[in-house]
Amino acid sequence: MTICSTFLLVLSVPALANACTLWAAAGERVAGGGTLIHKNRDWNPDHQQDLRLVIPKSGFRYLSLYTTGNEWIGTKAGVNSEGLVIVTASAPAHLDKRINFQGKTNTATLLSRYESVDQALKALESEQWKSGPQFIIMADKTEIATIEFGLNGQHAVISRVSNGITFHTNHYLSDELSRLNPEKINTSSLKRYAKINELLDSKHVLDMEESISISQNPVLWRVGSTPTSVRTLSAWTVRHYKNGHSTLHLIMANPGMPETSYEIPLADAFSGKYDVTAVR
Repeated sequence: MTICSTFLLVLSVPALANACTLWAAAGERVAGGGTLIHKNRDWNPDHQQDLRLVIPKSGFRYLSLYTTGNEWIGTKAGVNSEGLVIVTASAPAHLDKRINFQGKTNTATLLSRYESVDQALKALESEQWKSGPQFIIMADKTEIATIEFGLNGQHAVISRVSNGITFHTNHYLSDELSRLNPEKINTSSLKRYAKINELLDSKHVLDMEESISISQNPVLWRVGSTPTSVRTLSAWTVRHYKNGHSTLHLIMANPGMPETSYEIPLADAFSGKYDVTAVR
């Protein structure tokens, strides 16, 4: 995936409050094989995040990066007991309205329902679930996929690979849905897209440490120009190793709290051996 240079010539609209940067790698693009998936989560510092082990009445257990304190509470990234990981990024601000998500399937439901990328995509094509306007990257232990969602159930699977990389910020890339972009695409989304393209292109393979280092690039890790402006509040990385071991690395930068990093073996989190309630 390469950036279209004409994007960089477009003037911007005001920054998105809920902008995020997503990327994933699989197969030969990951050191030692397997998959890796990452989300830098950006938002106004008007709420708190925590990590939760959710045990639904039916379906798979999952770990949730959960937010409370503003009107957009809920799961912002997650991984279930079968290894399916879902990270999301918001569509352009003019589409990111509650009414567009009414009656749609949320991230938490997807994590409880599907065990693999293949299963989730087959269900999507058979219209067993729908999303409001947003961007999703999914990963399991062998493959990764990026899906763009528009209005009224429109969607485009723009990448699905078991050997390669994929990434996204907050504007549409597909021919099918790019008309939903505003006339003036958000500057931050364009800059972050160009930077993640550059950084991933410079790496033949990724490992956990390199992905974390990429996430802290000054273009991607946003510090906020004022006390209330958008900044990066967390960085979520799940690494599925070829030997079956899986790890969550989570950086939490909750408002008013020190930035803290956590390295969590997923087997320990799902068994209760690791106390996820301590993650703040």
